[in-house]
Amino acid sequence: MTAFTKLFSPFKIGSLNIKNRTVMSPMETHLCDAEGFVTDEIINYYKERATGGVGYITLENTAVDPVGRVNDGMLCIYDDKYISGLKKLTECIHAAGGKVVIQLSHAGREALPYFTGTKPVAPSAIPSPLTKEVPGELTIEEVRTLVSRFAECAERTVKAGFDGVEIHMAHGYLVNQFLSPESNARTDDYGGDTIRRSQFAREIVENIRKRTPHDYPVICRISADEYTDTGIKLEESKEIARILEKAGASAIHVSACNYASAFYNIPCYYLDEGCFVHLAEGIKSVIKIPVLAVGRILSPSMAEKILQENKADLIVLGRALIADPCFPNKVRDGKLEDIRICLSCNRCIESISDKKLVCTVNPYIGKEGVSQLQKTLKPRKILVIGGGPAGLAATHVLSSRGHNVTLWEKDSQLGGSFRYASMAPMKEPMKKFLDYQINQVKKTNSSVQLNKEATVSSVKALSPNVVILAHGAKHVPVEIKGGQHDGVLNVKRAFMNIDSIGNNIAIVGGGAEGCELADFLAMRGKKVTLVEMRRVMGLELVAHPRYHVCERLKKMGARLYVNAKVTEIGRDYIIISRRREADQRLEGFDNIVIPTLHQSNTELISSIQSFVPEVYTVGDAVEGRTALEAIAEGTEIGMKI
Repeated sequence: MTAFTKLFSPFKIGSLNIKNRTVMSPMETHLCDAEGFVTDEIINYYKERATGGVGYITLENTAVDPVGRVNDGMLCIYDDKYISGLKKLTECIHAAGGKVVIQLSHAGREALPYFTGTKPVAPSAIPSPLTKEVPGELTIEEVRTLVSRFAECAERTVKAGFDGVEIHMAHGYLVNQFLSPESNARTDDYGGDTIRRSQFAREIVENIRKRTPHDYPVICRISADEYTDTGIKLEESKEIARILEKAGASAIHVSACNYASAFYNIPCYYLDEGCFVHLAEGIKSVIKIPVLAVGRILSPSMAEKILQENKADLIVLGRALIADPCFPNKVRDGKLEDIRICLSCNRCIESISDKKLVCTVNPYIGKEGVSQLQKTLKPRKILVIGGGPAGLAATHVLSSRGHNVTLWEKDSQLGGSFRYASMAPMKEPMKKFLDYQINQVKKTNSSVQLNKEATVSSVKALSPNVVILAHGAKHVPVEIKGGQHDGVLNVKRAFMNIDSIGNNIAIVGGGAEGCELADFLAMRGKKVTLVEMRRVMGLELVAHPRYHVCERLKKMGARLYVNAKVTEIGRDYIIISRRREADQRLEGFDNIVIPTLHQSNTELISSIQSFVPEVYTVGDAVEGRTALEAIAEGTEIGMKI
């Protein structure tokens, strides 16, 4: 029996009967085609989440108007031609035992002119904080036309078989732009005080109510706090929620932020779990209709606690269901150790800016219909060399498919570079995911040997049919004058020698590793100087964590130098060079950390190919990789053999 009694109790919104209190958040996938039509990829993606046990799915934001389409990865419903594809999608979700609500959206001033071919529109001619484009101000007639568009699209949702509709009134899109004093400077009936700024949203709800069946769920997603100086705050959102309730809204989905506060909108690992729950609690205190809470809710125990304390009625899971579609079923069945942990790294968010959705820990995104672990008909003897993310992924998949797999790791622990990278502050999800990978391997019949160095003779003695080289990159120190003396460390040694590293540290290289090491040291009271030759720190990081780690370093007093090259290293000093400036000597350091080049590590291949029929190389052994590429390559080779 599950201990999560409230989380797995049934619930109802209007005519929508929900088997448990989990909801899938509306998240873009870019799995539709360029015209916004449903594809088999997107059907399989949502079907797997329905099979995984979520209470209901909220389909990603879907365009009610071609002018409001933010990019070519956005689904559409502004014409009857989209109904048949959407109906096929809902039928497949229903056949899998799921329920599905669709989110209707118009990007307003955040629509991209180069894509739509026309000037964006908004309540007022106030530039987008993202694109800086000045939108055209909607006339009253155009506003009323858009109200009708939302209602017409809601009618289409009924024809397409959806179980309800959610109106996107958050995150800086059009309806939010009307609600917010930051983006609405109108002086007519649609601007001014809270009541008038809410009129557009209110009319949308009222008109949808008139054109859909009685009790058809109409859910409103709002940004209860825009996290900007002049935007909406919680107290005003309480009034907005009451207005929407009176207009006929069935539930309020409480989110936060707009494009000006985008670094908080999709909370990465630097923000607390459940960071927006207090907003849902505030809204729930003033309305009687159900409230949905969202905001990096990763822990089943946190979800249960939110419900038990009556802070919300439903729990919205976003990236957690990208990472593991079966999250609800695993929680229900008490298989918590089998949940594939979301890292909150936001590589998923980055990926949809120019391609389809990917996930660091889930390499099956977009391949749900073809990526099942089919048992092999010809079991083979396979040696995996290296127990980092790529090697662990390959070992798990190959063993699960029935191959005879041996994993060798030269260190005393599994994890490779991923282990020390997870030591940085706020990287607890990485540690949990590494534990997950190790536990999944332990559940197979594979043989794992630690402190085992792979040599030509040891490989020959094992006599495998296949060898997979996943033993990481060769780490070659960057050549800097004076960089060879004893007081110079690489990043890994710095992480592992915190007690003896001293108190005043210079770090050469402000990429992802340098920034996270600086954060690690500064959190322990060390005085940190970080030098980066490029104009931005942490360029390898996704924008959200990059912003937060840089802000953390500034607040902790780290000295940050950009556009600066270290030309010389001494025992306690570095010399930095900048264009058009005299060289600068920084001194008094106890230790200096320099970066290493991650070079391909394939020397063993030529030595073993004469007696091993098949040899493959994955992850950092090929060249420098992120965890996403390493895990994907390990999984792919596991499926291939």
